[in-house]
Amino acid sequence: MTMNLGQREFHIAPMIDVSTVEFRYFVRLLTKRAVIWSQMVVAETLVHRSRIRRRKHLKESNDESSREKRSPSPGGTGEGDGGVELTDDLIKYCGWWDGDGVGGVEDDVSPHPTVCQIGSNDPAEAAFATRVARGCGYDGVDLNCECPSDRVAGRSFGAALMKDGDSAAEIVSSMVRTASRSPAGGAKLPVSVKTRIGVDESDSFEFIENFIRRLVDAGCEQFVIHARKVYTQGLSPAQNRDIPPLDYPRVFRLMKKFPHCSFLMNGGIMSLDHARQIAFGSATKFDECGRGKNESIPLNEAGDDHIAVPCERCNLPHGSCLHPPNTAPPNLRGVMVGRLARDRPADLADVDRSFYGEASNPCNTRRELMNKYISFLERVYPRRCCDDDQTITLGMAKEMQTRIILKRPCCSICREFRGNSGEGADVAPIETAPNEKSLEVQPLATANGGNPPRKQGGKRSRRHAKYDGAKIVTRIIDKALQPTWGILAGEPGQKAFRRVSHELSRDKTARNCGPGYILFRAMKSVSDDVWDKPFESSGEKETTYYPTK
Repeated sequence: MTMNLGQREFHIAPMIDVSTVEFRYFVRLLTKRAVIWSQMVVAETLVHRSRIRRRKHLKESNDESSREKRSPSPGGTGEGDGGVELTDDLIKYCGWWDGDGVGGVEDDVSPHPTVCQIGSNDPAEAAFATRVARGCGYDGVDLNCECPSDRVAGRSFGAALMKDGDSAAEIVSSMVRTASRSPAGGAKLPVSVKTRIGVDESDSFEFIENFIRRLVDAGCEQFVIHARKVYTQGLSPAQNRDIPPLDYPRVFRLMKKFPHCSFLMNGGIMSLDHARQIAFGSATKFDECGRGKNESIPLNEAGDDHIAVPCERCNLPHGSCLHPPNTAPPNLRGVMVGRLARDRPADLADVDRSFYGEASNPCNTRRELMNKYISFLERVYPRRCCDDDQTITLGMAKEMQTRIILKRPCCSICREFRGNSGEGADVAPIETAPNEKSLEVQPLATANGGNPPRKQGGKRSRRHAKYDGAKIVTRIIDKALQPTWGILAGEPGQKAFRRVSHELSRDKTARNCGPGYILFRAMKSVSDDVWDKPFESSGEKETTYYPTK
C-alpha cells in the first residue's frame, strides 16, 4: 500500500501545565494542520463551576441582565448543548480559545483542529464535559486513561482507570452516547481514549488487549497508545515518562488485533523525520509533489528483528524500541509528540510541508514567529506601566474588572519597543486617555454575551500586595514566556535568551511593561543572524535529541 503526504495525522500531546492557551497559540503559529490537544480538563471542575453559576443565577434572578448568555461560538449553541449554558467561566475552564475570544481582538489564527482531553471517573460528569467541549467548538474529545500524576490517579481517574475496566467502559459509553447526539444535524463528535500498554504489574499483552476490547465494546474506535507502561506508585510523572521502556512492537501488534480501530503512536518520538517514518513507514519515500512510493530496504535495516523489549538493536535507555515499521499498518492514523513540541518547538516549523504536503509553512524564521507571538501577548496581557490603577493583572485582559486607560504611549523603559524606532513587533494600537490630567478607569465592556468579569478582591488581592508596584503577577509572565523557552534549542544564544527573559520576568518594574516587552528585550541578547536564519527542513539536520524528562 502506498500513501501520499496528508494521509496521516500529526498530533501535539496534552501536557499538564504546558498545553495552555499560550502554548497552543504559539504552536499554531508554526503549523496550521497539526491537531493540538488541550491540557487535561477535569470534568468535576466543569460541573462545579456550572453549579456555582446556577446558584449565582438564582440569587440574581430578579436582575434581568444576569440572565444574558454568551453568544454562540462557531461550534457552540449558546443556550446550551444538551442543556449546558456556555458561560465565559465554563469556556475558560474548558481551555477553549478562538480568534475573537482571546484578548477581545479579531485574530486569523484558528485553533482548529483541536481536541479536548477529559479526566473523569464519573459517567455523568464525563458526559457533561463532553457537551461543554462540543459547545465550545472542539473537534474531538478524549478520555485520559494514562496520567500517573498523584492529583489524577489518586482521585481514581487517569491511569487508575486501567485497573478498573468496568468504570472506564461505562465512562466511554456515556461520552460516546453524548457525542453522537449532534445538535442541529451536525457531525458526530469523535471520542478517543489515551492509554498506555500496561499499568503496574498488569503489563502483559493479554491485559492491554482485553482492556482495549472492553472499550471497543463500549463504542470507542479511536485510541492513542503511549507505548510504555505506567506505575501509579513509586515513580513521579517525569520518571514515568522515562524509566519504563518504550515498546513500539507491542503497539503494532495491538493494531493487528483491532484492524477496524484507528491508533495514534505516542512516546519517545525524536524528530519530525522520525515521526514521518513511523506514520508512513520507513520504506515509503516521497517525491516533490508528496506522492509516496515503497522502496526496498536492506535486510539489515528492515527492522524485522525489532520484536521485543529490551531491544538490543535500538541501543536506547532502558531497552526501549522505537524502530519505525517498514510498512505502516493501515489503521495507524498518525503520531503524537509531546516533549518534542515543548523542548524543540522549532522542529515543528516544517510539519505542514513535510507531513501534510503543503506548498509552504506558516513561518519561515524564528523572528517572524516571535513577532507574531509578541503581538498576541500585547493583546492578551497588555502593559501596565502607564496607568495609575492599582488593579493587579491576574488573568487575560478580558477577565479584568476594569479597562485600563493609559496616560502615555510608552514609558521610559519600553520606549524602544513601543516608540517610533520602528523596531519590535507589530503591536495592537494603544488606547490612551483623551486627557492625561484626568485619567479614568472605565468599566470593561462585558464581551461574549454580557457575562460580568470576575471580580478581584479579598484574600487574592491582599496576597499580591507584596509585589510592591508590580501589577502583573509572576505566574502570568511565566505562562506567557514558557512556550518560547525551547525555540533556540541547539542554536547559539539559547542560554542567554533564557537568562535575560528570566531576569526581566523577576524585575518588578520591567514586568509592568508586559510579557511582550520582556520577549523583545530577551531577543536583543541573541544575534540577529540566529533569529533571521530560515527554519531547517525535516531531514536536513540530524538530531541526538531523546525525550527523557
